[in-house]
Amino acid sequence: MLQDLKGRRCRTLVDVGCGSGILALAGLKLGVDRAVAIDISTQASVTSRVNAELNHLKDRLLLVRGSAEAITGRFDLVLANLSMPILRDKMAELVRLSGDEASLVLSGFQDVDKTLVEEEMGRLGLTAQYWLSEDLTFFAVPPSGSFTWMAVLARRVGSKQFRPTDS
Repeated sequence: MLQDLKGRRCRTLVDVGCGSGILALAGLKLGVDRAVAIDISTQASVTSRVNAELNHLKDRLLLVRGSAEAITGRFDLVLANLSMPILRDKMAELVRLSGDEASLVLSGFQDVDKTLVEEEMGRLGLTAQYWLSEDLTFFAVPPSGSFTWMAVLARRVGSKQFRPTDS
């Protein structure tokens, strides 16, 4: 998200599966005008609201309890930190929410799933602009056996391409 926001003006974002709201709130702190944070969990909505109030951002954040299908409109930036099965299931919906010049930041998957993410992105007309990976240890060996978590900054094929040196 930071790489994308360094390179262009972003007026709106949506954080799908917002959890605590941290990504939407970080986007607002980094200059995004308005954000929508959506999650199916009531606890996530409550936590996001509290965090928005603590950060004096509640007037610029719209909280929605539900799934991505519950909202309409198109956003300059679509964020989704979701488990791989959910990410794969929702990727077309994430593209629907993206505007013509929008970026998508997809995360929550591991390196062993990178090929699947790339294939699904290609099928939906997205191209990777920037990959990020980090080895993280939690309490035990993950079921996949990999400790490498990934994120990708993607754009629609044919849209203005992201360049990290843009300002």
